[in-house]
Amino acid sequence: MRQVAVVTDAEHPGLRPDDVPLDRAFRGLDREVVPVPWGAVIEAGAFELVLVRSPWDYFLRPEAFLGWIDALEAPVVNAPAVLRWNHDKRYLVELAERGAGRIPRTAMLGADERPARADELLARVDAGRAVVKPVVSAGAHRTRVVREGDGIEWTDEDVGAYFVQEFVDAVVESGEWSLVFLGGEYSHAVRKTATPGDFRVQEEFGGAVLVEEPSAATLAAARDVLVGVPGGDRLAYARVDLVEDRERGPLLMELELIEPELFLRSADGAATKLARAALRSAGA
Repeated sequence: MRQVAVVTDAEHPGLRPDDVPLDRAFRGLDREVVPVPWGAVIEAGAFELVLVRSPWDYFLRPEAFLGWIDALEAPVVNAPAVLRWNHDKRYLVELAERGAGRIPRTAMLGADERPARADELLARVDAGRAVVKPVVSAGAHRTRVVREGDGIEWTDEDVGAYFVQEFVDAVVESGEWSLVFLGGEYSHAVRKTATPGDFRVQEEFGGAVLVEEPSAATLAAARDVLVGVPGGDRLAYARVDLVEDRERGPLLMELELIEPELFLRSADGAATKLARAALRSAGA
């Protein structure tokens, strides 16, 4: 039976719970799933394809991760060029400039810019509250909310460029939508809500996940985003995260093409759709 490598990370080398259905899905297509932590040696010809799924620590050493991906001789899904483009959040500005998605008011903070007061940052995005986060990060890593009058304490870990984005109230009022696309087609969606008093919608911070269908406008906005992705017609998987702003409509918060949770357990047949899409993307 031909083998498919599913990329994980060294701290959690096995399949994450959301990816467990992939084992059965690939077996139904006469393939065997083998979890492989990124950085491991993969011999040429060992795998029919390499499916990137849960290297959730890649952002701590992004160039090492991307270098490992580039050196693989098996087909990689999503494609290495897509992973490199998506790993730096400046892709959000690029998409907005292409007209492929409306984003919150955003400014860039250079690696040598570390103002001591929040007001300087807030002026850049014309807001009374803003989110500050590294351009290479995941899971709310080193993400903070600043308000008028706040002081900012930077540490030696605050390296590289940062984003400053206006705080969008809809995040805490109605939550964030995650729309999942498999093989270029819309599959399913969830709405993530933060615990009271927090802005982070991730489950590890107490957020809740509700399986719901988005509005037609939100779905259309997500589709528009994918049209703007370089090589977007060959994506095996994508997750588009949006919030529904009352005045401006859907706003793009993230486009996840590397290691998103896809909520495969929330939709019947989603794992099989992903398996088939990955094989097609790899030309298998």
